[in-house]
Order: sequence, then structure tokens, then C-alpha cells
Amino acid sequence: MVYERIALPGNKGYLFADKGRKPVDRARKTEPLRWFCQNLKRARKAKGYSQETLCEIAGIDLSHYGAVERGERAITIQKLFQITTALNIPMRYLFSGEPGRPSNENEDSFERLVEFLRGRDAKELELFNEILPRLIEWKSDK
Repeated sequence: MVYERIALPGNKGYLFADKGRKPVDRARKTEPLRWFCQNLKRARKAKGYSQETLCEIAGIDLSHYGAVERGERAITIQKLFQITTALNIPMRYLFSGEPGRPSNENEDSFERLVEFLRGRDAKELELFNEILPRLIEWKSDK
């Protein structure tokens, strides 16, 4: 394959393309990876974990994890599941939102609530259904 290097206006870098094909903006193509890496690092730090601690909890290799967090290596779904389980976050949290910000704080709060309710017996859920509206009403009066 023969690649053609096309300069972007204003010294903004280059596009690469097969001769005769539409150019690919490599910076734009790698942006989701950069966001993923930043979200992964932010989530780890939010839990107060070092890379070593997270790897020990998740049962994964430290050098591999470090390379993934820097965007230098790929990761399997299994390893990603181990990491998100150790961080106690939904996997989607790493793939959305802007770097340094959660994907959707309301959705995350709702998901935590659903996890809290999952596995409760019928009496506990009934009690929760009685108390929650009263609690919200009380809070809105303040």
C-alpha cells in the first residue's frame, strides 16, 4: 500500500491516506483512546488506588496495566471487566463523557441506587418505597 502525506492548513499536522482514497485524520482517530485512558486513570485515582494496588485487587499484570493506561497496549474485555469490578464502576463509564468528567452523573447515581436495591427482599423494597417519597418531600421542604 502506498500512503500519501497531506499537510493540514496552518501547520496543524498531517493526514495520511492510501493514494486515491479519502485521508484519515490520525489525531481524530486516536481521540477516543485518549479519552478512555484519561477516564481509566481518573477512575483509579478517584478510588485512591495506585496502579500497583489496583492491579493487585484486579488480579492483572502491573506492566500491562500501565501500558494500557498510557494508551500503548490493547486490553481484553476480560481484563477490563476485572478492572471495572475492582474499581466498582460500570464499564461504560470508561467509554463516554469528556476526559476528566463522568459520563453522566445522574445515570451513575441511578445505577448505584439500582445496585443497592438489587438482592433486597420484598419487605425491604416495600419499606424503601414508603420512605423514599417522604424523604424527598422532607428534603424539598428544607
